[in-house]
Amino acid sequence: MNDDFNQRWSGATRAARRVREEAGELPFGLTTRVLARFEAAPVEPWLELMTVLGLRAVVTSAVLFLGCAAVMVWQVDAVLLVPDLIEVPLVTEVFLP
Repeated sequence: MNDDFNQRWSGATRAARRVREEAGELPFGLTTRVLARFEAAPVEPWLELMTVLGLRAVVTSAVLFLGCAAVMVWQVDAVLLVPDLIEVPLVTEVFLP
């Protein structure tokens, strides 16, 4: 894989060195040819691997998020929002200055 990249890179640099300094307009259809070559190029194995691992990472993150959310909902329902008898003050009136 690395040798193939090096071969293509060296070929592209050799072709770029042969171009004259003052390049005018681009030839007609150059963009179309470049895009067609890009589409015809085989998919790099590492790109396919990163796509698969990226999808697994998203699914794993979603499962962990849902699990944490379920635990939080379970804990919030178990917590009472009213004070216990010990925590209730004896005097309910507060004297403000």
